[in-house]
Amino acid sequence: MSDRDDSGDDEPVHDPPRDTTRGRGHGQGVWLEIQLQQALEEWGYAAARREPLVALTADVVACRQEPRDKPADYLVAECKDWQSRAIDESVIIRLCLLAFLGRAMPVLCHTSRLTDRAWRLAQAFDVRLLTLEDLDGDELPPLTRKRPPKAADIHRDSISPETLRQTPPVTLCRPPHDRQDADIEAAIFSPTKSAPCYVPDRSGHEEYADTAFSRYLRHERRKRDTQVDDQ
Repeated sequence: MSDRDDSGDDEPVHDPPRDTTRGRGHGQGVWLEIQLQQALEEWGYAAARREPLVALTADVVACRQEPRDKPADYLVAECKDWQSRAIDESVIIRLCLLAFLGRAMPVLCHTSRLTDRAWRLAQAFDVRLLTLEDLDGDELPPLTRKRPPKAADIHRDSISPETLRQTPPVTLCRPPHDRQDADIEAAIFSPTKSAPCYVPDRSGHEEYADTAFSRYLRHERRKRDTQVDDQ
């Protein structure tokens, strides 16, 4: 199985050396968690790290301080800053489980490469893949109709997420007459092969931006704090 490298040819922005950066040594992921938390707060989210979800722990959880009635109002994120190990499908599966438990949209912030299988699962389940470069943007990158956008990852072919989704079992499909205001205990696909919905109000859960959306033009931002706090 081949690996997919999201870093591209250029060195990621604000990427300090692992050997001398607190929270970025072998087996540590605190530094990247802090980078994501700070970016989310700049984007208007209230964010916290190392939060328990049932019997598991999420690296970062966040909610918009001014909700928009969109699935991205609530986020559950995992951060992977591995130097040599690829991100495999087990990471995506665990992240999706965390997101389902929190009824939140899954986010993977990573500096590590993804295996092909992990990348395809991420596309199918609408996982938002964020790199260090994405954290310098003005807002959370949108989901696009064909991902990843060519403007962000020129070495990959654009692909529609729906092409990676199998039809759910009829037994588990929600009937169309379900109450729209009914609470949802987990993310569901409705109708068949549509995007998963993570919120009780399903409105907006299938909104995708164009692949070449201008959001992917990077903007100059202040350098984020790279020091690990004492927490």
